[in-house]
Amino acid sequence: MVPDIGFKHLNAIVSLARFGSFIAAASYLGISQPGLSRIIQQSEKKLGAGLFIRGSRTVSLTAAGHEFLPFAERMIDEFTRHTEKLKAAHDAFDARLTIATLMSVSHLVLPMALLEFARAYPQVFVEIREGVVSTINEEVRSGLVDFGIGNPDEPPSGVTAESVMEEAFFAVLPQGHPLAHHDVLQLVDVKDAPMVSMPVESGLRRAIDAAAAGVGVNFIHGVVTNQYSSLFGFVANGLGMAILPASVLPPADDSNFVVRPINPTITRRIGVMHLADRPLSAASEAFLRTLRPLLIDAIGGSRKSAFNASRPVVGSPAERRQ
Repeated sequence: MVPDIGFKHLNAIVSLARFGSFIAAASYLGISQPGLSRIIQQSEKKLGAGLFIRGSRTVSLTAAGHEFLPFAERMIDEFTRHTEKLKAAHDAFDARLTIATLMSVSHLVLPMALLEFARAYPQVFVEIREGVVSTINEEVRSGLVDFGIGNPDEPPSGVTAESVMEEAFFAVLPQGHPLAHHDVLQLVDVKDAPMVSMPVESGLRRAIDAAAAGVGVNFIHGVVTNQYSSLFGFVANGLGMAILPASVLPPADDSNFVVRPINPTITRRIGVMHLADRPLSAASEAFLRTLRPLLIDAIGGSRKSAFNASRPVVGSPAERRQ
């Protein structure tokens, strides 16, 4: 028998997974915390599987929850799209969507999301503003953009973070590099190897340099660029190696590069940030339903998960403390 699961149940499941907190999710849905708890319990009973692990302060997905969540998100997206077709397209969505994002996210994942979103919502014009963490924070805080994709750990006052994920960094080396024979690359082994890096003001560069300082070494940043296409070209031509987050890695079948996990592990957190007192627009919500699964796949896909390196983390630090 097919479980009697409706939009109310699916929306509650997706919202609780996104915020990682009954308090935050109930507030977002505009219902009471006990009411949300009842809906989740009903959903789990109807499905015959536990979807969430209840901690003292946090809520996380079970294995069954991780498996069911993409389906729930897809059903909500389908429902939303079909109901919006009953309305005039331009009444349903704002004509323009402005997004501030880290350059690393816009290198591979964002183009895929934009292509898929444009097919579903061709009437929405999307503007992408690439920048570093400080720029993204200010553009979100000032209301210049609909939302930002950046570092959620210290959001400006009045800004909330959600859909927070953590990803590991990897070493990317050209074929034939002297260190390419290592199965796991120790940071101390990189101390004398020229590197191709992003500028010092970027969050990635600061994370890499901080990790190096933690093991008592200074990296040789032989070539510095602010474009990922240039960075990969420089690495492929033997000008140095790079240390990059999982979502930026070249395809596994690209023979120009060798990708290795590093030790100690370097990670970063990225998330969606928007003004707390300005709910996301219908266009923003639709775009994020397209982006999230692509970003999760890029961070924790088969190639990266083989190294057991990355994991999605739902909710900001503040939300997970609730």
